[in-house]
Formats: sequence, C-alpha cells, structure tokens
Amino acid sequence: MAAASAERSVAGPLRREARPAFAGASEAQLRLLMASGGDERLWLDPVTRRNRYGTPAAPAPDELWFSSSTACAVSPRGWAAAGDALGRLISPNAGGGGLEAWFEAMRRRLLALYGTAGAEAVFCASGTEAEFLALFAAVRLAGGAVTNLVVAPAETGTGVPAAASGRHFLGHASLGGAVAKGEAAPGFAGAGITLETIEIRRPDGTLRPGAEVDDEAAERAERIAAGGGFVLLHLLDASKTGRSGVSRAAALDIVSRRPGRVLAVVDACQLRCSAAAIRRDLEFGFAVMLTGSKFAGGPPFCGALLLPAGLAAELAARPPLPGPLDAYSAALDWPSALRPPLRHGANLGLGLRWAAALAEMEAYDGLEAPKRAALLAAFDAAVAARVAASPGLELLDAEAPAAAPGLASVVDLDGCDARAVYEALQLPGGGHRACHLGQPVEVGARTALRVCASMPMITAAAAHGFGPLEADLDLVFEAWAAARRHV
Repeated sequence: MAAASAERSVAGPLRREARPAFAGASEAQLRLLMASGGDERLWLDPVTRRNRYGTPAAPAPDELWFSSSTACAVSPRGWAAAGDALGRLISPNAGGGGLEAWFEAMRRRLLALYGTAGAEAVFCASGTEAEFLALFAAVRLAGGAVTNLVVAPAETGTGVPAAASGRHFLGHASLGGAVAKGEAAPGFAGAGITLETIEIRRPDGTLRPGAEVDDEAAERAERIAAGGGFVLLHLLDASKTGRSGVSRAAALDIVSRRPGRVLAVVDACQLRCSAAAIRRDLEFGFAVMLTGSKFAGGPPFCGALLLPAGLAAELAARPPLPGPLDAYSAALDWPSALRPPLRHGANLGLGLRWAAALAEMEAYDGLEAPKRAALLAAFDAAVAARVAASPGLELLDAEAPAAAPGLASVVDLDGCDARAVYEALQLPGGGHRACHLGQPVEVGARTALRVCASMPMITAAAAHGFGPLEADLDLVFEAWAAARRHV
C-alpha cells in the first residue's frame, strides 16, 4: 500500500497521515475483517459500504467525526495498528504463541491502562453484549433469581433492556447467526431474571435530583435482597447525554447492607471518566463495562467487562458452566482461568478492532492529565460558544454542571426535525464536508444531537494546537445552520 499524501486539515479527530504497508496483509483483507464478528449493526451496506451508524470499515479522514457518543470511523493510527497486528498474525514467520497470546497481550494492555492487581478483562463485541457478560456473572453468583436494576435504559442503548433481561436484542448475534429477537438466550431462559429500571429524568426530560435516584436504588435493592433475590445493580457513569445515576457512595452502602446478594456494575461504556476512576471502582469491588469505540475513538463494536480481583477469583473457583454466550462470545475473549465452554475459538474481527482502539487509548494515556483536562475544557467551551451564537440552538441541561467532559447535547428550540438534520449533515454537498454527530436522543418532548470530542481528537490537538479543531467546529456549525434552513 502506498503511503498517504501529505497531511491535510484536521477532520474531527482524524488526520491524514502516512501509513506503512501492512506486512503480509492487504487493505481489502483488513476491511473485511474489521466489519466481521459483530451483529447486524456492524454489517456494511452493499451500496454505501457503511454500517448502520454511517461509519466505513476504513478511515475517512476527510469527514468531520464529532460523533464519539455513537461511533466514529477508525483513525489512521488505529488502522495502522490493526493492519500491523493482522500482518504479524498471518506472517509465515509469526511467533509468540499465535492468537491466544495476542488476545492475552491485548487484555494485559487494557488492564495496564485501567486495571488493578488481580483484575481480569473479558472482551465482547459491543457495550450491549457487555450487559450479557455482567448478567452471566450475576447468574453464576446468585444461585437463584436475579433482578437486574438498570439505570436510564433510554440513555444507554436501545438493546440494553432486552440484553439485561437475558433476551436476544437483535435478529442476528455477533457470532451465532440468526436468532429470535426478544426470546431468552439459551441458558438464561430458566434463570429467573427480572428487569427493573431506574430513571434519571422526569417524564418532561428534566433531571431528577441525584439523592432521589440513590434513594430509589437503595429501596429497590433492599426489597429484592430481603425477599431472597440477588441484585445486579447498575451505576451509570455517563449516559448518551453525559449524565450519571446512582452514586458510588450509595452503591457502596447498598452492597455493604446485603453482602453476597448484590453485584454492582458500572456502565462506563462511553469511557468519559478517568482511568483513576475506573481503578477506584474496581477497588470498590464493582465490575466495569467499557468500550473502545466511544470516547476512545476506536472502530465501532469493541467492548469489554472488567472484573475486580475478588469477583474474578470467585468466578474462577466455580466449575465451568455452559451458558447463554455461544452466539456472542468466543473462547479467546476470556482469560483462561474464567473461560466457559464456548463453540467459537476466536473473534478475529473483534481482536483487530481492539488493536485499533488500544493504539488510541495508549496515545491518549501518554498525554499529561492536566493537558488532557485543559483540552477537554477548551472543547466544551468552544462548543458552548458556538451554540450560544446559533439562533434556535440551546445546550441541554445547561443549568446542571457538566457530568462528562467532551460531550455536549444540543436541542433545537425551533422544532426542526433533529433526525433530518442529523442525516443531512452526513451528506457532503452545498460547500460542506460530511459532518457526523452523535445520534439523536429523545429527552422528554425534545430531541438532542450531540457534539463530541474523542481521544484521537484530543491527542491531535495536543500535538498540533487547538486551532484546527476550532476550525472544524466552525465548519460543523455552519453546515448545521444550512441544514436547519433546508429540512
């Protein structure tokens, strides 16, 4: 593959950079594999060659990617890392233990960034499938009925309520082909799983006080545990609109009141918290769901469940148990000590997507924390200034302190069709490049579009200054104004 042309202007989080040839692998092979090992949301449309979220299998550096709350195209750095990994795996001179050693090395890299002593990581194809993994752990621990307390499912993912109930959330699974959407996955059908939800907003879309959410979680968990049930308690670190629900303090109190009857899991799939916060959650004994495909800027569909040391040891001490994961999980997604019997050996596409995501995570981790924080604050201020200068637009929850840096939710006060604007922005033309924002989210009677920073974007700004990023924001808001006039 020939090296790319000279660097061009910043396109969201991506820059056009020279990319080395892949040793023994072709771009066509990499494109095919990067779109494999995921459910139908990852499949490429035969005409557009993009998936359901509008992202291609390869970098698209000439487009503006402010969509990390949903999905972004793989970055040039991530693409090169995935290509290098594939080249080494298929090389006739490849050594180092093959696929199993490669997956284990990536687990170690992820845990070096976010883990604690004795913690383990299980890979999965999406944040929704991380829900299956957490539920699988709870069922193994419970020895009876499990009630899954999920926070703000409308602001986490459309498939989460089904997955949290142990049911297939789409008509095709990432590894199992066609499945019956809405039916219980084999192994979960007789497990006595009940779903309950806790909302962080009132019906009109305004935020509920945090103490009110905490009290509801405590009351529900106590009722379930007192009745002999087991509770899988969710803590929402950052929702689609950057909001949280159930505080760490409340969760610690709930767990301490009913030891052995509550498993707390943090939904950090947006990954907009610090690595120190994730390590602290693991030290508390909480499991953590995260993805490399939101703020981390990796390609769509690379998730993981981090298990704290105590939980990992407890699960490892239990005999292997066939479960409901055959259609969603491969053996090498798991560390050997925790590996359940599974039909599939490896999900190579998932591994390549994680290779890309880890390259961006490690680059971002190489920046000093104050530098990262300053650039994220500058991004939030730049977006807020442009929203304020745009008649008819307003920041959602402007009265509440920002819960997640680098994620601004914007509502239209003039009643423009947010979905139509979102789709119009993705189409280049009229003098603007394709602009990608986070998918529309309904909040009460309003619908928010999201303007999002990502790790690749912040890493690029640290290297090249904030000016190019501001220029790209100007392009987005100019295109946004034009789209509002024409939809």
